[in-house]
Amino acid sequence: MYAFIEGVVEHKTAGELVLSTGGVGYLLLCTQAALSAAPPRGDTMRVYTWLSVRQDAMELFGFVSPEEKNMFLRLTGVTGIGPRTALGILAAMPLNDLTMAIVTGDAAMLARAPGVGKKTAQRIVLELKEKLSADD
Repeated sequence: MYAFIEGVVEHKTAGELVLSTGGVGYLLLCTQAALSAAPPRGDTMRVYTWLSVRQDAMELFGFVSPEEKNMFLRLTGVTGIGPRTALGILAAMPLNDLTMAIVTGDAAMLARAPGVGKKTAQRIVLELKEKLSADD
Protein backbone atom coordinates (compact mmCIF):
# COMPACT_ATOMS: atom_id res chain seq x y z
CA MET A 1 0.00 0.00 0.00
CA TYR A 2 2.77 2.49 0.91
CA ALA A 3 6.02 2.12 -1.04
CA PHE A 4 7.87 4.72 1.00
CA ILE A 5 7.31 7.72 3.23
CA GLU A 6 9.45 10.81 2.99
CA GLY A 7 9.13 13.24 5.83
CA VAL A 8 10.65 15.12 8.70
CA VAL A 9 12.11 13.11 11.57
CA GLU A 10 10.05 13.98 14.64
CA HIS A 11 11.09 11.30 17.11
CA LYS A 12 13.49 8.37 17.23
CA THR A 13 13.68 5.63 19.89
CA ALA A 14 14.93 2.06 20.02
CA GLY A 15 13.06 0.31 17.24
CA GLU A 16 10.72 3.18 16.34
CA LEU A 17 10.80 6.26 14.18
CA VAL A 18 8.15 8.95 13.74
CA LEU A 19 8.11 10.76 10.39
CA SER A 20 5.88 13.79 9.84
CA THR A 21 4.55 14.40 6.34
CA GLY A 22 1.47 16.21 5.15
CA GLY A 23 0.39 16.97 8.71
CA VAL A 24 0.43 13.29 9.72
CA GLY A 25 2.97 11.62 12.00
CA TYR A 26 3.70 8.05 10.93
CA LEU A 27 5.02 5.64 13.59
CA LEU A 28 7.31 3.14 11.92
CA LEU A 29 8.79 0.00 13.46
CA CYS A 30 12.27 0.13 11.97
CA THR A 31 15.37 -1.92 11.49
CA GLN A 32 18.54 -0.81 13.21
CA ALA A 33 19.94 0.20 9.81
CA ALA A 34 17.02 2.58 9.23
CA LEU A 35 17.40 4.08 12.70
CA SER A 36 21.15 4.51 12.23
CA ALA A 37 20.56 6.21 8.87
CA ALA A 38 17.98 8.58 10.35
CA PRO A 39 19.20 12.17 10.47
CA PRO A 40 18.71 14.39 13.51
CA ARG A 41 15.23 15.60 14.49
CA GLY A 42 13.92 18.17 12.02
CA ASP A 43 15.75 16.79 8.97
CA THR A 44 14.06 14.94 6.11
CA MET A 45 14.50 11.29 5.24
CA ARG A 46 12.91 8.58 3.09
CA VAL A 47 11.94 5.25 4.59
CA TYR A 48 10.70 2.30 2.52
CA THR A 49 7.62 0.79 4.13
CA TRP A 50 5.41 -2.24 4.49
CA LEU A 51 2.01 -2.18 6.21
CA SER A 52 0.98 -5.20 8.29
CA VAL A 53 -2.77 -5.49 8.80
CA ARG A 54 -4.03 -8.00 11.34
CA GLN A 55 -7.34 -8.39 13.10
CA ASP A 56 -6.01 -6.70 16.23
CA ALA A 57 -3.41 -4.26 14.87
CA MET A 58 -2.04 -2.27 11.97
CA GLU A 59 1.73 -1.79 12.03
CA LEU A 60 3.92 0.12 9.62
CA PHE A 61 7.45 -1.23 9.18
CA GLY A 62 10.31 0.91 7.88
CA PHE A 63 13.49 0.04 5.99
CA VAL A 64 16.55 1.96 4.89
CA SER A 65 16.56 0.53 1.34
CA PRO A 66 14.38 -1.39 -1.11
CA GLU A 67 16.81 -4.32 -0.74
CA GLU A 68 16.28 -4.45 3.01
CA LYS A 69 12.50 -4.31 2.51
CA ASN A 70 12.72 -7.11 -0.06
CA MET A 71 14.64 -9.33 2.37
CA PHE A 72 12.03 -8.59 5.06
CA LEU A 73 9.26 -9.68 2.69
CA ARG A 74 11.15 -12.86 1.81
CA LEU A 75 11.67 -13.66 5.49
CA THR A 76 7.98 -13.13 6.30
CA GLY A 77 7.19 -15.57 3.49
CA VAL A 78 8.99 -18.34 5.38
CA THR A 79 6.69 -20.61 7.36
CA GLY A 80 6.57 -19.50 11.00
CA ILE A 81 8.31 -16.13 10.51
CA GLY A 82 6.18 -13.12 11.35
CA PRO A 83 6.98 -9.45 10.80
CA ARG A 84 8.50 -8.89 14.24
CA THR A 85 10.74 -11.95 13.96
CA ALA A 86 11.82 -10.87 10.48
CA LEU A 87 12.65 -7.42 11.86
CA GLY A 88 14.68 -9.08 14.63
CA ILE A 89 16.61 -11.13 12.09
CA LEU A 90 17.43 -8.02 10.07
CA ALA A 91 18.53 -6.25 13.25
CA ALA A 92 20.81 -9.13 14.23
CA MET A 93 23.22 -8.80 11.29
CA PRO A 94 24.01 -6.63 8.28
CA LEU A 95 22.00 -7.41 5.14
CA ASN A 96 25.04 -8.74 3.25
CA ASP A 97 25.90 -11.12 6.10
CA LEU A 98 22.31 -12.33 6.29
CA THR A 99 22.21 -13.01 2.56
CA MET A 100 25.55 -14.83 2.74
CA ALA A 101 24.40 -16.95 5.68
CA ILE A 102 21.31 -18.04 3.77
CA VAL A 103 23.13 -18.72 0.48
CA THR A 104 25.91 -20.70 2.19
CA GLY A 105 23.45 -22.57 4.42
CA ASP A 106 24.92 -21.22 7.68
CA ALA A 107 21.93 -21.98 9.92
CA ALA A 108 24.07 -21.51 13.05
CA MET A 109 24.62 -17.85 12.18
CA LEU A 110 20.89 -17.35 11.56
CA ALA A 111 20.04 -19.03 14.87
CA ARG A 112 21.85 -16.21 16.71
CA ALA A 113 19.01 -13.83 15.85
CA PRO A 114 16.41 -13.28 18.59
CA GLY A 115 13.42 -15.60 18.28
CA VAL A 116 15.16 -17.90 15.81
CA GLY A 117 16.00 -21.41 16.92
CA LYS A 118 17.90 -24.11 15.10
CA LYS A 119 14.86 -25.50 13.27
CA THR A 120 13.62 -22.08 12.21
CA ALA A 121 17.09 -21.18 10.94
CA GLN A 122 17.19 -24.40 8.91
CA ARG A 123 13.73 -23.61 7.50
CA ILE A 124 14.93 -20.14 6.43
CA VAL A 125 17.88 -21.68 4.60
CA LEU A 126 15.71 -24.36 3.00
CA GLU A 127 13.02 -21.95 1.79
CA LEU A 128 15.22 -19.02 0.71
CA LYS A 129 18.57 -20.45 -0.40
CA GLU A 130 17.61 -21.14 -3.99
CA LYS A 131 15.58 -17.94 -4.32
CA LEU A 132 18.53 -15.82 -3.23
CA SER A 133 21.05 -17.82 -5.26
CA ALA A 134 18.93 -17.30 -8.38
CA ASP A 135 18.98 -13.53 -7.82
CA ASP A 136 22.79 -13.32 -7.88
